[in-house]
Amino acid sequence: MLLKVDVYVDRGVCRLVLNGELDMETVVQMQEAVGKVKEHTLEIDLSGVSFVDSTGLKSLLDISNEWRQKGGRMLVLRPQPDVAEVMRLVGLDGLLAQDTALAGEER
Repeated sequence: MLLKVDVYVDRGVCRLVLNGELDMETVVQMQEAVGKVKEHTLEIDLSGVSFVDSTGLKSLLDISNEWRQKGGRMLVLRPQPDVAEVMRLVGLDGLLAQDTALAGEER
């Protein structure tokens, strides 16, 4: 399955909304979108991601570390329950700043 990446920018915040699977075949699409971001705060909305593998998780961690080194902030938004569980099992839930409101809820 392909990964669709929609980009929204508003008041210094860039939100990438991902839909599909985040894995070794699709992670480059997210990385390319991130490479174009100029805003201080990056939000990656995972509410439409049904599957993530170790490549996708590592990429999220690398992006978070890169943003921190630049003095910015990266948030992971609304991961689906299965994705959130994988993140918890590998310990990324404590390393990645998250907003875990359910998809469709206002923040």
